[in-house]
Amino acid sequence: MSTKLLWRGLLGLIIMMSAGGCSTILDTKVEGSYTEATVNGPLLSFYVGDSEFNGSGNKQLSGAYKKGITLRELLRNSGIVVFAEDGKSILSVSDVSLDPQLKWELKVGDEPLGYEDWDHAVDRTDHIKLIAMPKGNMESVESVILFLNGASDHPEMTQSYVLRFIADSSVRSLLKNSGLVQLSENNKNILMVNEYSPLSDEVWRVKVNGKLLMENGLDMKLRPQDEVEIVLNLR
Repeated sequence: MSTKLLWRGLLGLIIMMSAGGCSTILDTKVEGSYTEATVNGPLLSFYVGDSEFNGSGNKQLSGAYKKGITLRELLRNSGIVVFAEDGKSILSVSDVSLDPQLKWELKVGDEPLGYEDWDHAVDRTDHIKLIAMPKGNMESVESVILFLNGASDHPEMTQSYVLRFIADSSVRSLLKNSGLVQLSENNKNILMVNEYSPLSDEVWRVKVNGKLLMENGLDMKLRPQDEVEIVLNLR
């Protein structure tokens, strides 16, 4: 065999090996991307009626998920949801509390679920929705969101409350009637929230729909679906 043909053969072999190597790398990347995309598990979101609210962020349930797990088992194992003993209703959700006139309902995607569906297997890519809905025969209950934000120093205090909206109510009246907030004698400052009094370098601030209220802001009238946030800040 001539030297020229030998070199051509070696060159062809090198090209084939390179192509095979590239293919292996690409396959590995695709497989890795698929694994990364599916490792997170089902997503849990919170809604009031048709509106998603910001009082509690979307939660990945990867830690509680395993193949073939039912919706009821997934939510119970996550530590987020407590079911009634008869299995036909939700008693509580860890970081969101409801007005007594509201109840929790479940959806997967856009499909409403009855309690008999809660024992169906959950797919890793499912989007689970916990929805605050009116009880009984009421078609709707207008609501407002009260969000307590303990910030990074007191994360255990962070909690959302879905409260019934009362016509002509102000931020001040909402805080006073919530049973969670103690105001000063002149009703202008927050002294205590959930029995926590700020330290000398801390202060409770109030926001409505993300905007910080000024000194007279507690007189602001509320509308349905408003979000009132009480956040613990440094002075």
